[in-house]
Amino acid sequence: MKPFSTAVTLLACFFAFLECCSAFVVDTKTSSSRSTSMQRHVIPAEILEEVEGSRVQFFLWFFGASGASSIALSAFPTMYSRISYIQSLKGEGPSLGGETIGVSPICGYPEDLSVKDIEKVTNNRMTIEQMVKKFPEEDNYLASKGYVTYSVFEQANNGANPLAIRAVFDTFSQSTDVAEPRAAQENLDIYKEDPYAVNGGLIKSKITGYATVFTLLFLLGYANFTACGHGRDGWFHYWTFSDGIQNIPKFWM
Repeated sequence: MKPFSTAVTLLACFFAFLECCSAFVVDTKTSSSRSTSMQRHVIPAEILEEVEGSRVQFFLWFFGASGASSIALSAFPTMYSRISYIQSLKGEGPSLGGETIGVSPICGYPEDLSVKDIEKVTNNRMTIEQMVKKFPEEDNYLASKGYVTYSVFEQANNGANPLAIRAVFDTFSQSTDVAEPRAAQENLDIYKEDPYAVNGGLIKSKITGYATVFTLLFLLGYANFTACGHGRDGWFHYWTFSDGIQNIPKFWM
């Protein structure tokens, strides 16, 4: 679901909730002929300015948080697929065996990587620029601008160990399948001299990726918490936790 449509849906649900709440704010007036009920939503003058400001802030934080949440949630399936793919590479494809580089467990790889397998990837005669030109991806905008994708890198290293290919590419970027060509080439040049440096590159890449996810979740949580606070001040100004969650509708104004 697109972020905009998600925000509209959430907003519609919110207004539907407010409409339901209105039934709890009833002031009964009795006339000589009949008894009538009128809904009143009176905001005391002393808090009017604060309430209006809170309502404006609520919508700003609400739309910002809902849009960012939709984007973040849509990224999680991709992340899960990538992790599952890496795990599926255990024991797959040819391997030259021998000494390993000592991949750290925090990197999330199913097995250690052979030094010779890494060297076969890093000693590829093609540069990153040549790979991009030889295996163009017309439907990828960044690829058309010279960026290297995992698909291109995989094709350029056909015949090498699949897990080694994935590991080397993962050092180019954090949790994505697209990398900036200059940075990728610089890393390859380092690994040609020292294949064990791939381990450090993987650790750096994974820590950066985890930190990015944690920061995003923290900011989304903060944004949603702030939106709820402004919603409470704007429509349920006098409600407190001691009043009980079930009594929130009674405080709507």
